[in-house]
Amino acid sequence: MKTTLLGLLLLLFISNLALAQQPKATDGELLVQLSHNTSIEQLMDQVGEVGVVNYQTVSARFQIFLLFFNESKTNRQDLLSTLLNHEGVVNAQPNHLVTEREPDETCLPDDPFFFSSQWSLLNTGQGGGLPGADIDASPAWDLTTGGITALGDTIIIAIVDGGSDLNHEDINFWKNRFEIPNNNIDDDLNGYVDDINGWNAYNHNGNIPLHNHGIHVTGIAAAIGNNGLGVTGINWGTKVMPVAGSSTTEATVVEALSYVFTQRERYNLTNGAEGAFVVADNCSFGVDNGNPQNFPIWEAMYDSLGQIGVLSIAATANQNWNIDVVGDVPTAFATPYMISVTNTTKQDIKYQSAGYGKTTIDLGAPGSIIMSCRINNAYGTSSGTSMATPHVTGAVALLYAAADSSFMINYKNDPAAGALSMKEAILNGVDYLPALDTLTVTGGRLNVFNSIKQIYLGPIIHLDPCAVADSIEPNKIKTQNLILTNTGSSELNFTLEIAGQPSWISTSASGYQVQAASEAVIQLTFNSSGLSTGTYQCVLLIQSNLLPDKTVPITLIVDTSVGFTENRREATIQFYPNPFTHSINAELSQINEHGVRLEIYNQLGTVLFQKDIDPQNAQLLEWNAAGQPSGMYYYRLISGAKEIDHGKIIKQ
Repeated sequence: MKTTLLGLLLLLFISNLALAQQPKATDGELLVQLSHNTSIEQLMDQVGEVGVVNYQTVSARFQIFLLFFNESKTNRQDLLSTLLNHEGVVNAQPNHLVTEREPDETCLPDDPFFFSSQWSLLNTGQGGGLPGADIDASPAWDLTTGGITALGDTIIIAIVDGGSDLNHEDINFWKNRFEIPNNNIDDDLNGYVDDINGWNAYNHNGNIPLHNHGIHVTGIAAAIGNNGLGVTGINWGTKVMPVAGSSTTEATVVEALSYVFTQRERYNLTNGAEGAFVVADNCSFGVDNGNPQNFPIWEAMYDSLGQIGVLSIAATANQNWNIDVVGDVPTAFATPYMISVTNTTKQDIKYQSAGYGKTTIDLGAPGSIIMSCRINNAYGTSSGTSMATPHVTGAVALLYAAADSSFMINYKNDPAAGALSMKEAILNGVDYLPALDTLTVTGGRLNVFNSIKQIYLGPIIHLDPCAVADSIEPNKIKTQNLILTNTGSSELNFTLEIAGQPSWISTSASGYQVQAASEAVIQLTFNSSGLSTGTYQCVLLIQSNLLPDKTVPITLIVDTSVGFTENRREATIQFYPNPFTHSINAELSQINEHGVRLEIYNQLGTVLFQKDIDPQNAQLLEWNAAGQPSGMYYYRLISGAKEIDHGKIIKQ
């Protein structure tokens, strides 16, 4: 008896598991492939009586057809069995849903220039770029957007440049809270008077000069993300220490680097009570054809910074030179605590006027036509290795935000070894590019997500789908599954919350625990009892103490004609231009006799455009989105209460 019961339970478990893993398919449709001596007309004559009402040719060459049936009247599995047993049928199967494998968009920023101009962070082909030729910032942001370590340290990057713009609204500048401004006294006894905002090594004071190059470099690494302003940096919340001292003489550079050293050393010695937790300094400057042997003090500064846990990120020459041969300072230095960077384009090749070197230049990073901050709260593009380098600096800071507590404890106990581990993660995480194979040490271009995975031991959330839409008849109950997969290396605990908790939706549980490399099936239950026909929307919030919050827009359509498919011809839709600037056109054709409805909505699920379209052969519509922010929008095409098409459009 026990064996029989155990066997039944096992069969039920396997059956339920198989059902949970079934791929999604369209309602009322089956794909069928016929033998060469059987025509579709013959099949239709023979299966019409079992529920097939129409067909569409998918491939005449291979005798593949899409059959339509009324799912409310015909059992899918029975029809499938009938077809598979037909002597003229080679194969029959559901018409499965297929999706593009894109990054999860629940953690993309709303900054206006992000989608249209910041190709280095998410390259969708905008401006003629090569899709995917980017540093994979968006999946990295699913893990962390920067700002603080697992031990609570506020992460700071030092931008050593010509100056900055302390009043720029899109930058979170570090402040020396131990210094009283403008009293001409070294209040914190660190050797620098009135260094409330950083240090000016040109004039040996705390007055940071206004400087376009410096603020542009700063924005690339650390512009505030998701604040609705301008651009986003690789870090959304990391603070920036501006240090003026990137030109004139080597003494100026050494003074600037010495200030960075002093602040981080004090942080180490006081266990965070004083100083600043600087993890990297950005050096987008140098000496063309410099011989490292003639610059021992400068290189020694990088060694000293590395010993206390600071990596120095350096831009190579803006000339098509082999640095292995002609030399360069600082990017030909031998110090292990420096990462040297060249400039790559949106086509994933080295920029023509950029240095290279199989033994001297570590990696490439995007540096051509890079959108970032300008002085006086403006924005613009610049190109050069100066723009490539802060991508790496920002990536280093993001890695510290992703590292777990055990890594950070080891790093604080041995900061030099920890800094080298971070460098190794940056270099090992590159995307290999044939174009860089013989031109850099790694043969690759920066990929911050790959680098994070080198040191990240936590969970990673992947959602399928990222947005939920369903339809239901009045006074009915219906369920749909949302699959959450933990692709990381440790256990994930998360909670669910439906904003406003409307009465028409509920979830199977409020909290879940998912092991590494496992998934959770979140069952959403829709109840249309008492609801009028129409569209209902809400947002599902997924929260974990280890990861940024995720939101899933949910839309439910209540309609009396759910399930009607007889004699229906699907509509087709094409958008252009996509991406668009102010308005976008939608051209529709093959509209079924019952008409269709087009809806365009934002990432929160709010419908911004809705149009019921009469049953004609073609329709041309225009959505004027001049008042909407730049970013990703979604569309869906609805026939009756059935969604027959959906996709994405991008406003630049």
